[in-house]
Amino acid sequence: MITAKTEVRIRYSETDKMGYVYYGNYAQFFEIGRTNMLREFGMTYREMEAQGIMLPVRSMEIRYHSPAFYDDLLTVTTILREKPTKRLQFEHEIHNEEGKLIVTGKVELVFVDENRRRPTDAPDFFLKRIESFFENPNL
Repeated sequence: MITAKTEVRIRYSETDKMGYVYYGNYAQFFEIGRTNMLREFGMTYREMEAQGIMLPVRSMEIRYHSPAFYDDLLTVTTILREKPTKRLQFEHEIHNEEGKLIVTGKVELVFVDENRRRPTDAPDFFLKRIESFFENPNL
């Protein structure tokens, strides 16, 4: 299992008329968490796309526990429990500064060969980069 944490400060434009963070923004916060986790592996979506691999979202599940508000500092925890095969599943937890659970969710992505536009196995370069993180999750 691999865990990464990312902080997100809520901007005024991310809130709705009630003053809550607009629910659709949480999908973006999940993406920020995934992107930062990939950077910790030493890679980016851009690099993967340059090697002919795309990662479209296959499914997403979000559960709202408590609202977040303007100027809250949220911590997005991204968890990768298993090494991927054709699919890559991330779990997300978002907490506010007081440690209160705001949102949980899961996002499943699929490795797709850009030329064939078909699902493919996780590429070797990706598996090699994450191997050491599974061997020593404290990296």
